[in-house]
Amino acid sequence: MALTLYFAPGASSLAPLAALEEAGADYNGVRLVLADQDQRRPEFLSISPRGRVPVLVADGQVITENVAILTAIAHRYPDVSLLPLEAPSLLARAYELIGWFASGVHIAFAEVFRPERFTDDDTAKAALKQGGRRNVLLAFDEIEAILRDSPSGWLVGDRFTAVDPYALVFWRWAERLEIDTADYPAFTRHARRLFDRPAVQRAVARETGKAPVGAD
Repeated sequence: MALTLYFAPGASSLAPLAALEEAGADYNGVRLVLADQDQRRPEFLSISPRGRVPVLVADGQVITENVAILTAIAHRYPDVSLLPLEAPSLLARAYELIGWFASGVHIAFAEVFRPERFTDDDTAKAALKQGGRRNVLLAFDEIEAILRDSPSGWLVGDRFTAVDPYALVFWRWAERLEIDTADYPAFTRHARRLFDRPAVQRAVARETGKAPVGAD
């Protein structure tokens, strides 16, 4: 049962990378440096024509998009409970958040970071950046409220799930938008809690190249 995850430092691939580490998975990690245009190289485009990370290759099947990748990992390692597969209402909540992260929060950041994906008009790009930042702040307010009201301090239910490192992606991106995370104390506590988690530490080490990339 072969698993390969293509990931990049600082990208949303942190979420499946942390999920694989949490599961204790035996996987091969392929680290791409986006600044070096590794995602545009023919060998990667032959696997993922969109040129985006993350990409999971599971037993020869290419899986893209975090919602699909996290689902595949959770079902592959059900005993780890990366998603609450046994509780339909909690599972629905997990997918609600993952879907929002992918189609809403991530897009808001993309409007700021990559407005050229949406338009070639320079005036429109400026409007996209402004609107994207506003939407990011609204998303941070919502995540803050969810975590503030969570008795467990986790995003879904009373334990860590794969949803949590996905949110950590956005907390890390705040610095690039010069957002003061001190304005979001519950979100910041959640991030610190995750950084204290060994699986997340291993995932970050793989991102930075300070841990071996390859099957353990």
